[in-house]
Amino acid sequence: MSKKLSRRDLLKATLALALAVPLAQACAPAPPPAAKEEPKKEATPVPKTEAPVAKKEKAVMSIATYAATHNDWQRDMAKKWKETHPDVELTVEEVPYAEMNKKQQAMLATGNLWDVSFSGIKWYPYSVVKGCFLPLDDLIAAKNPGMDDFFPSALGACKWDGKIYGLPYLMHPGNQALVAYNADMVSAKGLKPPTDDWTMADFAEFATKMTDNEKKIFGTNYMAANFYDFCAPSRSYGGDVMDKEGKKFTVATDPKSVEAAHWCVDLRAKLRCAPLRADSEGLTFAAGQLAMAGLGTYWVLGISQEVGDKFKYDLVLHPKGPDGKRGWQIFVEMFSVYAKSKVPDLAYDLVVLETSKDAGIQAIKVNKAQPTGRKSVWADEEVNSRGPIYKRALDWMSSTEGPFPMPYNVRFAELQDTWANTAVDWFYGEVPFDEGINKVQTGCQKIMDLPRA
Repeated sequence: MSKKLSRRDLLKATLALALAVPLAQACAPAPPPAAKEEPKKEATPVPKTEAPVAKKEKAVMSIATYAATHNDWQRDMAKKWKETHPDVELTVEEVPYAEMNKKQQAMLATGNLWDVSFSGIKWYPYSVVKGCFLPLDDLIAAKNPGMDDFFPSALGACKWDGKIYGLPYLMHPGNQALVAYNADMVSAKGLKPPTDDWTMADFAEFATKMTDNEKKIFGTNYMAANFYDFCAPSRSYGGDVMDKEGKKFTVATDPKSVEAAHWCVDLRAKLRCAPLRADSEGLTFAAGQLAMAGLGTYWVLGISQEVGDKFKYDLVLHPKGPDGKRGWQIFVEMFSVYAKSKVPDLAYDLVVLETSKDAGIQAIKVNKAQPTGRKSVWADEEVNSRGPIYKRALDWMSSTEGPFPMPYNVRFAELQDTWANTAVDWFYGEVPFDEGINKVQTGCQKIMDLPRA
């Protein structure tokens, strides 16, 4: 039998147990020291290597300018534009006016036409029809170059089938728009000098009185050597060289044009106040051999240099017809953008500068050219101080229309060749009037009947 524990024994056992626990803990092996925590090492930074930036390639662009000293301003404007566009590699070329038509077509065929090139109204429609140029309407809508400042007639000459393919940098009212007269000769003859109010009849009478056969001085050398030159006399009489559609030649079919033709032919064949072919070689106004000379506004400053201090002279506008009309025909030169240019926005931007007022002012002040297609240039005070006739021409061109007579089929060159081969003999009076006018009419209408080139 187990011996029953007394209260006293229980207490003793509990006390012994309490004393044994700490002793056991003291005799137990010490726990291993805690591992010393190594300080964290910072990761070695990896040097950053920036991705190489691709060098931006320059845009490549080209412009063809009119190769003539009086058009150096075109190249100056191109250089100025280049300075403000360092990211563009611009090539500036010079092309003679007489070669530009064929060059445009040749370069179009090879797909290498200049981004910007100039044209004359004579071949411009042909180049448009052949696809040389880009319509500028959307670019103009996005960046208006000051369209209200251009002559409406000049802009009209830049349009084809309702779209505009170029902006005018030059405009003048024709090769016979002005008449220069020798004021010293007029004074010596005791005659009153002509004014802007004179008529075609006044012109013929004045030329006759100024003619001096003994001194071999002729009153005039008026000659419509180009079919479009005939617009001045024809429109002054109320006629025209062709209908508005450009499909019918009207020199012999329009009674008013026939009247104008009689006036032209009679200067030589009847009045003898203009030289015949044998006498016309080498005659010049500057040499004092002609009392009057027809000229375009582009030659106002040039004739001043030619005459110098040889004699006094002055300028008047082309005479009016019997009904008070003063006929003229616009002549325009323009800059256009290549239809397949890779940088059409930049090319258009250069066109805007080349046709700006600043360019026009430089053209006349620096290069002694003539006012451009902008009215503000023609109206400029300093420009008119160099040639007061400009303001009078401006008023004339602003009040009337004078479209260029372009055949519908754009066969300008063929039409002009036909005119030159038939009309000159007629104007010199070398063939009877009716025979001559009918030969001109028949030959020119034959060209206009051909399909569009």
